[in-house]
Amino acid sequence: MEFFVYGKLSESDLAQLTAQAQQQPQRLKFLIQQAALLPAMPAQMKVAANEVHGCEAQVWLLTKWHGDLLELQLDSASRVVKGLLALIYQALNGATPAQVAAFQLDALLATLSLDNMVSTSRRNGLSAVVRAITDYNHNGSM
Repeated sequence: MEFFVYGKLSESDLAQLTAQAQQQPQRLKFLIQQAALLPAMPAQMKVAANEVHGCEAQVWLLTKWHGDLLELQLDSASRVVKGLLALIYQALNGATPAQVAAFQLDALLATLSLDNMVSTSRRNGLSAVVRAITDYNHNGSM
């Protein structure tokens, strides 16, 4: 059985992200650059019903299945959190149910050498986002 702890990210995707993260003298700069890559969420979708609770900063999440592939929309009021969300987006947008179920946020952060810079409260918020996505994967609704 294949194990998709990184969602749909391939080894080459991970290698590229890791190289980018390690080239940055400051990890925050890397995250802000990643935030710029996250597709914009329309303002009318940033409503309480789409907000993920348990996050340090406001985070909005929309999920939808297109056949057997997950479509995500993520956004945050914080640029750093938005950068971290962009990493989750890259791993899970377009992922299969098996990839979503096996995804491990901690493994991704460790591989990118970001695990030590993410505070416990921020990690808890990101885990809440991943839980919401995983719950959607199991239930088909948030």
